[in-house]
Amino acid sequence: MKLKVIHFHGIVAAAFLFAGRPVFPAASNQIDGAAVRAEVIVYGGTPGGVMTAVAAARHGHTVALVDINQHVGGVVSGGLVSTDIGDRKTVGGLADEFFKRVGKYYGDKYGTTSPQFKACRDGIIFEPHVAELVFEQMLKETGKVTLWRNHRYRAVEHDAGRITALVAEIPGQTGSNVTRTFNGDVFVDASYEGDLMAGAHVPCRVGRESRAEFGEYLAGISAGPRELRGLGDHRTMAYNYRVCVTSNTANRVLFPKPENYDPEPFRRTDGERARKGTATGFGSFFTTVEKAGPNGTYDANWCDFPGNSEGYAEGSWETRARLAARERDYFLSRLYYLQNGEDLPEAFRTATRTWGLSKDEFADNGHFPFQLYVREARRMVGRYVLRENDLTQDRFKPDGICAGSYGVDCHTIQYLMHDGKLDLDHTRHVAVHNYAIPYASLTPFEPGNLLVPVCLSATHVAYCSLRMEPVFMMLGHAAGDAAHLSIVGKTTVQAVPVEQLRELLRQEQAILDSNYQPPVTIVWTPAHPKVGELVKFSVQTGVLKEALKRVWWDFAGNGTVSAQGNQVEHRFTLDKVYSVSLLVEDAAGNRRLIPAEVPVGLATARDLTMDDFDAELFGRWNAAYPEIILGPGQRLPDVFFGPGVNYDVVYKGKKAPARARFQPAIPRSGRYEVCLGFRTARNQATNVPVLVRCGSGSKKLTVDQRKETTPFNFNSLGEFQWQAGDSGFVEVTNGNTDGRVAIDGVRWVWIGE
Repeated sequence: MKLKVIHFHGIVAAAFLFAGRPVFPAASNQIDGAAVRAEVIVYGGTPGGVMTAVAAARHGHTVALVDINQHVGGVVSGGLVSTDIGDRKTVGGLADEFFKRVGKYYGDKYGTTSPQFKACRDGIIFEPHVAELVFEQMLKETGKVTLWRNHRYRAVEHDAGRITALVAEIPGQTGSNVTRTFNGDVFVDASYEGDLMAGAHVPCRVGRESRAEFGEYLAGISAGPRELRGLGDHRTMAYNYRVCVTSNTANRVLFPKPENYDPEPFRRTDGERARKGTATGFGSFFTTVEKAGPNGTYDANWCDFPGNSEGYAEGSWETRARLAARERDYFLSRLYYLQNGEDLPEAFRTATRTWGLSKDEFADNGHFPFQLYVREARRMVGRYVLRENDLTQDRFKPDGICAGSYGVDCHTIQYLMHDGKLDLDHTRHVAVHNYAIPYASLTPFEPGNLLVPVCLSATHVAYCSLRMEPVFMMLGHAAGDAAHLSIVGKTTVQAVPVEQLRELLRQEQAILDSNYQPPVTIVWTPAHPKVGELVKFSVQTGVLKEALKRVWWDFAGNGTVSAQGNQVEHRFTLDKVYSVSLLVEDAAGNRRLIPAEVPVGLATARDLTMDDFDAELFGRWNAAYPEIILGPGQRLPDVFFGPGVNYDVVYKGKKAPARARFQPAIPRSGRYEVCLGFRTARNQATNVPVLVRCGSGSKKLTVDQRKETTPFNFNSLGEFQWQAGDSGFVEVTNGNTDGRVAIDGVRWVWIGE
């Protein structure tokens, strides 16, 4: 007798095998006789799942694509019109093929000079039914993919460290829990929820990590009482639907009244705007009304329902259906209210009635999307957890299989009461440069035949950036190729030769290494020197694409260039932990900043660095990253500390007032050299006001952020006497400045008593 574990949705049960046949619970009925057999089983007809299936099938493998919906394509064919894409140049392989096929569709049907072709913007803006058509074509052309619609996860069978079968149930069939079993060699969980992954007992999590867990500045709770900030929790960002609307009266259906109509949440918001005249019609609620899709189609991505996502990720199908229905009622209540609310001006209601749901979309679902926009659910804890530092500082990975480039984008998670008002809590938005997603983030420790390209191994912060559908398509492409290599190599997915996978992806027009940084590290000896002892530093390199052209060292931590060259020597004079920085630049202009902490002597003191994301920010600031402008169309990211740099905001030629206060908790009284973090730029101010208030009094300074004095990102403001505690601060403002103002943190360099 052999014991096989079967994990059901919400429960784990043990089934005994007699004569090699599984015994299911009495309530489950196998249909269609024999189980389905394919080499690759893909669960989830999301864009990532479609590309997994296509990639594996093009290598000659049979594929069963198992989807919960009647329509394939997830949110891309389920309401999304305008694609969140980041840097288009990083999108290659099957994802690039998808967008080119969309563009060709509009060019062939309407002509390349038509408004429809122009509106599709080379295929990244489209009508959902066109996206579905392209997905279906790509699947059908392989001749190897069988699409199983309306099948949802029920259980996983696994044996000896491998998944042997996926059991799916078919809702709506007569009988109780009618199921179908899918047997395969490699399994891919490409669902938005990660049910197959969780069913295989792969470690996963829901919610936000604490700031301390991975050293992420953006992690954890970001609003409310300061005592809560940085703590982790179980919450996810708000979900919604990408609802297709149009002002084309020939193709619109007036917004229907939902079964559970509730206009109350919108009377004080939308209603007040309409009554005051600041909203004159439905178009007033779009921030992108000028970005109409082909044939006048828009996607209304502005009805988040904070809190309604809780319980969805690990909930039963009944729980998920209930939460999805609440979201639908919430969205439709808003739309119906805008056209019919009796407290709204008649002129406003009349103008709003020129809009409606797109008649040619989702005809079998009341013209409402079939796919809930699940922005995040479970996330695997796999062989590598992608984190904030991988998006901002350590962006290049030798096992990278695609690039992310969209900024950290988190919708509302919750509201918290603070100082008598509600604070909106969401992970702060930060622009990022191209970064690599490593293959190890798609693979669990076990089982040996599972890949996870959607609920992959990443922190909440990293997932807020990579969660865009073009990235899921590229990850799916890589998963399909990895499944192929695993099958032909007769190895586990963890043992797939990564360089072979990368070469295969390159041959299939994938874009790799657009995030290249010189792979360098700092090596020094002795590891813990004495005060005054000679320390030898060297640059250790990986495989360089270009030779290093310049190498700078900062041993003081204040931005001063202490030495240059690949191998240098230095003697430290204080018992402290020194903040050492290495900055390299290669022949192509790529820069890389590597920080290190070097303990010297008793190491009784240390420097203190406070990032701009820890500062109290007043007014308007925009989080981004500094750039080096090489010439027309050529830009490279410059060096910075933490997740990014904050800039003051200029809108329509006017500078918005901004102030940033850095109030540190000084651990030890003494003399500190205070350094302001920023990189110079030609459009930045020469007269930035800075106020330093500390134990030795207050001092007003003016800082020039236009003229470069160091290649590093910290610039000395002078020496000051500080008392232990948090009574002092450094404050930067932008009043009467002659250019932009940048802040990248403040560093207090310990000098002595």
